[in-house]
Amino acid sequence: MRRLQRGFSLIEVLGVMLITGFLLGAAANFYIDLSNQATRATESTREVRRAATLLDRIAADLEHTLLVRKPSEADPLGHPWLFVGESRFNQGGADQLKFVRRERPRGSDGPASDLAVVAYTLDRAEDGEGFALRRWSRPELPDGLDRSLPLPDDPNAFVVSEEIDSFTLRFLDAAGEWQEEWDSSQLADSGELPLAVEIEVGLRDPNEEMDDDGFDPLPRRYARHVPLPLRPIDLEALLDPDGEDGFADGEGDEGDFGDLTLADCVDFSKVSAADAAAAGLSPTDISTLSALAQNPDALFAPYADILAGHPAVNPECL
Repeated sequence: MRRLQRGFSLIEVLGVMLITGFLLGAAANFYIDLSNQATRATESTREVRRAATLLDRIAADLEHTLLVRKPSEADPLGHPWLFVGESRFNQGGADQLKFVRRERPRGSDGPASDLAVVAYTLDRAEDGEGFALRRWSRPELPDGLDRSLPLPDDPNAFVVSEEIDSFTLRFLDAAGEWQEEWDSSQLADSGELPLAVEIEVGLRDPNEEMDDDGFDPLPRRYARHVPLPLRPIDLEALLDPDGEDGFADGEGDEGDFGDLTLADCVDFSKVSAADAAAAGLSPTDISTLSALAQNPDALFAPYADILAGHPAVNPECL
């Protein structure tokens, strides 16, 4: 009985304290890891939303791009319509863009025109780390061709996004090739638009720590393909539908295809990325057809040579 009344020995108490310390330490480490993972997940979600918002903003402008072809007798310097994408920082694509877009009609206090000239410019950040992307717009068209880009301190420009690591644009031409620059005022048959524009942006996180080697981690890049559904408007063809050769619509060089439309000749169900392998389509084929799918009522004839051999095209139309 005397031995039972003594209680626990010192070794037993120390053993209990040691086990308790191990358990508390493991619980604390687990909580810290869980908290760090939640923080990283929140920051990653915030970055994805930020990238999606930026891409949505640019895509909304590009989807309303409008271009009028220069009349053959017009003065090139007096034709204000343009679509220009050029490189300033040589990042593998254009990082400056200027074009005309169709605006939604506003109230009586807004501009009288439903057109606006829009520009996106990339400039070095003030601290020298990364870039800042600015959007500039001006209602109504200028009196003549103006390819100049606005300065950063222009009152009509505002910062769309800061802490950008890279910003590039590529343009899909009628031959299905991606071009790093585009200038509608310099092409031989002036007044052409790309079928689609690829936007790629890389975002910087100023709070992200360096890796074990002392280097900044590579930023994640986000990309989107934006089809341009509105094709260039040819005023001469609209004013003279019979053409100089006297052919009416559906006759002449393109008359072999009659009034066939893209919807008649292209199976756009085979254009999705999920069916690419089965249909034998390359990524360029998918981008080309996806851009054309935005205007299925367009005549097939102008695109017959481009689409020849594509598995999604009805052979009877060729």
